[in-house]
Amino acid sequence: MRKPKSQKFRSIRVKLFLQIGAIFLLAVLFLLALNRWYMPVIYTYTTRRNMREIAEQIDVLDPTAADFGARLSSFEKGEGLSIDLYTADGKQLYHGKDPLFVAGGKVTVTERREYKDGSYFETQLFERQNTKFIVYVRTLKNGCTLEMYSKKSTVDNNADSAVWVMTVTSIAALSAALLAVYFYSKRFTKPLIEMRNVTKGIAQTDFSRKCSAETADEIGELAGSINQLSASLEETLADLSEKNRKLQNDIAREQRVDKMRKDFIANVSHELKTPISIVQGYAEGAKLLAQSGSGEKAGEYCDIIIAEAQRMNRLVLELLELSQYESGGMSVQAQVFDLYALVSEYVRANQLKFEEKGIDFSFSLPQNCMCFADRIKIQMVLNNYISNACAHASGGKAVRLTAEFTDATHCRVTVFNEGAPIADEDLGKIWDSFYRADKAHSRKEGRYGLGLSIVSEIQKLHGQARGVQNVPNGVEFWFDIQRVPSEG
Repeated sequence: MRKPKSQKFRSIRVKLFLQIGAIFLLAVLFLLALNRWYMPVIYTYTTRRNMREIAEQIDVLDPTAADFGARLSSFEKGEGLSIDLYTADGKQLYHGKDPLFVAGGKVTVTERREYKDGSYFETQLFERQNTKFIVYVRTLKNGCTLEMYSKKSTVDNNADSAVWVMTVTSIAALSAALLAVYFYSKRFTKPLIEMRNVTKGIAQTDFSRKCSAETADEIGELAGSINQLSASLEETLADLSEKNRKLQNDIAREQRVDKMRKDFIANVSHELKTPISIVQGYAEGAKLLAQSGSGEKAGEYCDIIIAEAQRMNRLVLELLELSQYESGGMSVQAQVFDLYALVSEYVRANQLKFEEKGIDFSFSLPQNCMCFADRIKIQMVLNNYISNACAHASGGKAVRLTAEFTDATHCRVTVFNEGAPIADEDLGKIWDSFYRADKAHSRKEGRYGLGLSIVSEIQKLHGQARGVQNVPNGVEFWFDIQRVPSEG
């Protein structure tokens, strides 16, 4: 049977009140117990500490000073002590004016605590007065013996008074807290009731009601979460068509990926088909020539076979390298190096190739251009860019390499080649594997369309950008590299 709303509301309120009230009550009882057990100890400790501090002050006084007795008397009155001072030969130098302690009668020591400096505390019971005293004895620097007495009953009475005050104030505070909790419980449980009603509406697909709690606490966050949930569920009903459209796009994307995979296999097969056919044909020819005794001609055939085998080997190595980049099997071994020195070394090593192809190569970089990257992989990027530029250079066959600082931490390297621009429809595809805008010329150069794909993966590995753009009289390829700012 469903309980009425008001009954549930009162039940939550009463339950909250009783639980918080029980916690407050236990806390007060625990605090009072601690005060009852430890307050006398704390007061005794405080008294002893005060007596040691007074002894430190007396130790620096001059016993021959005119106000010496007055100073001791002020200590006695201020702290409720009795002070006795004896010279090294036992003569009494000062006798306490306050009659806290009357000599004579049996004295029983109930507690004693000694310190490294020879001083000690005792709790003494004077049976004639039936009174306990806290006694502190210390030898001063001038050889005098200092004795201080404080009634333990006074200390205990002060502790009892503190416990009594704490008890009264705790009960008053507990009563006020329980009264505040009683009235606050209604305010606290009101948003919970509201949330319950809103969630019931959500369960019935009614998203019109919203929680009004706007407090900056967990309840406010819960109310906001319920409102967000309601809005999200409402939007979900309206977004079904959009989800279906996205699903269709995902299917189309998967189909494109599948087509790319098939195209990749077809390209690899196509690239290997021609050299394999050549190898097979020349191998058969070399066999026949060898059988007929034409050894020189057979050697030429073997050279062709070796050249085609090297091309296939180079293709396989590039495919393996590209596969490692795309699968995350490569890592960056970053180090600081001089980009100017790297480019100079590359130019010296390839100067003959430039001359053989008629390339007018030049470069302009800031000297001492210190960069932080994988030196070997950056050299590969340079080689692929420059090889690509040399293959496409026409006219004067000018190839220029330049670099500039784009900001305090980056340098942009640009490779320009004089020649025809890249068609607009090809600009976004040249980074794809096996893509070649001039397929016939690329085959003649012995390239497979993997160099720029490797460049793209290397830059991704470094977290740096790369790009291409048509410029007057040619094409520019560029890549960014992290630089090390010069000191000073």
